[in-house]
Amino acid sequence: MPDSNRSKQSKEREVDKGRRNFLFLLPFGIFAGLAATITTAAFRYLRPAKPIHDEKWNDIAPIAELKGDKPVMRSIVVEHQAGWASTLEEHFVYVLPNKGNEVLSSMCPHEGCNVAWRSDTNQFFCPCHDSYFSLDGERLSGPARRGLDPLPTREQNGVLQVKYQSYVNNTEERIVR
Repeated sequence: MPDSNRSKQSKEREVDKGRRNFLFLLPFGIFAGLAATITTAAFRYLRPAKPIHDEKWNDIAPIAELKGDKPVMRSIVVEHQAGWASTLEEHFVYVLPNKGNEVLSSMCPHEGCNVAWRSDTNQFFCPCHDSYFSLDGERLSGPARRGLDPLPTREQNGVLQVKYQSYVNNTEERIVR
């Protein structure tokens, strides 16, 4: 009997030792999990964002489609990157076929509202604050301090392309953002 009591006691001590080891290592496991989570979050959010230096050229339309003496409104989708977030945004531009397919931003340089073309007066009109612009985008009247912003263009394989840029609003100078 004494041997059976000893073996029983030694088994209990082994079980107690295992429980103690588990309770001793549990805080280290929790700490390691938290440290891994924080390290992963820090790596993801604190690493430098890749700046987009190679602005993308966006197709507007085949050159053959751009005819006439009135501005042609087109829509383009542009990828914008702010820090780590990347979004796709739709922007409107006006192509001036009678001015060598020059492209103007549709954003009013006063506060950024989209301008509209009025065929009856042959002018661009900003409905937000009543600024008027001529057929070539020059400022005629209103609170806007400059004309509509021209955008860089090129022809590639018979297609007109534009490199979309946004400018600082309510300034006389064109300052690219």
